[in-house]
Amino acid sequence: MPAAPHAQTASQLLTEARRDADRGLNQEAAELLRRAAAIEPRNIEIQRLLGDVEYRLEHYRAAEAAYVAVLAVDPGNRDVYNRLGGVYSAEDRYDEAINAFRKSLPSPEGFANLVQLYKDQGRLGDLESEYQLEETRNPFDPVSHYNLAVIYKAQERYQAAITQVEYALDRNARFTDAHNLLGTVYGELGRYDDAIQQYKMALGIDPHYAFAWLNWGVELINEGKIQEALEKIKHAIDLDPQFALAYENLGVAYDDLGDFTGAVEQYQRTISIDPHDRNVYINLGALYYNHSQYNLAEAAFIKGLALQPKSWQLHLGLGSTYEAQRKYSLAADQFKIVLEENPKDTRAAAKLAEIEELQKR
Repeated sequence: MPAAPHAQTASQLLTEARRDADRGLNQEAAELLRRAAAIEPRNIEIQRLLGDVEYRLEHYRAAEAAYVAVLAVDPGNRDVYNRLGGVYSAEDRYDEAINAFRKSLPSPEGFANLVQLYKDQGRLGDLESEYQLEETRNPFDPVSHYNLAVIYKAQERYQAAITQVEYALDRNARFTDAHNLLGTVYGELGRYDDAIQQYKMALGIDPHYAFAWLNWGVELINEGKIQEALEKIKHAIDLDPQFALAYENLGVAYDDLGDFTGAVEQYQRTISIDPHDRNVYINLGALYYNHSQYNLAEAAFIKGLALQPKSWQLHLGLGSTYEAQRKYSLAADQFKIVLEENPKDTRAAAKLAEIEELQKR
């Protein structure tokens, strides 16, 4: 009679699940982690990774349960509060999301998510007032200036953001997140060399700071130095194999090189890690559109809108796709939505006028 197979330990299941998760095999990883959690339900590493893969699979209640299991063992885990906020946000449970993101502070990622949530709700002014008061109460705290700078950047008030982040660096010259933030502001202003200098300063303090490697690569893409960009972005991924934003920008680089297949693979990898990434559906839809694969472009834009219904960029892409398919009535509806959300968009206005003229004929 053959011997019974040797049962895997929770540790062995976790190791195998990590390999699957790193390869984007989320369903396989989830099945392994559920088995591991049944063996060791209070193992924080198992439950946290289970929450991550359940979130990627859009099993939000299961993700919530896994993260809550972590917090039952480690109630002060800020990283998990940030992840839990993402789950609540995906379910449109905004008050709970805000509460979870606040409990993640002073995590920079948690604060960035809090700012984005307020922006989605059109309430950035409320958050600005709150953090202006914090900055007044704590004028020598670099974090209070950094937080205000993040809010100003989200409002595209770039000079105000620069002033606040410079105050933060005056108080702590080794504040890596502040150097990185200043670099991203310079990048949005087209000051790519100044941006790269800030990323180099951050990396001089912490050479393992993946965000700085990624953003250095982004500025190189902006300068048309694609091969150099690939090197920097791949290094960011080496440092953090689950860095969704890095895979997305790797896709942008491959697209710029004309590598259609490589770009699609990286965008799909981004979605497998973070299905709520804000730009990947825009990039993926545009990639399909530019290659005249309109049915795939339409699907990408619609999936993005299911997650971000107020994204005028996604509505613009979907409208353009409908127009290319000669679905003029549907296209006009999308361009009207764009103009409701962003009245100054000249592209949508021109396309709508063109379609309305065609419909008169």
